[in-house]
Amino acid sequence: MTDDILDSRRDLVSRVAILELLVADLVDLLWHIEPQAMHAAAADAARDLESTGKRLSSASEHQRERLLAVLTERHRRLQHRRRGREPMVA
Repeated sequence: MTDDILDSRRDLVSRVAILELLVADLVDLLWHIEPQAMHAAAADAARDLESTGKRLSSASEHQRERLLAVLTERHRRLQHRRRGREPMVA
């Protein structure tokens, strides 16, 4: 690969990492601001992940794997990271 492609790839990786950190911070902030809504969103994510197997029987393996990866990541991100501390209630 040329240097331009390597630089472009590194830039893209760093931008994605920054976005992932921002999303994690936003989710954490939302847990503090609106814990009831976040509990509902986390429950929705868990239900979607559980019911995926039933809906994907006709999808190709690649589509199934990609959707499961996205739903698993969504479920993981919506979990409250600081389980030992109570969220602040406004």
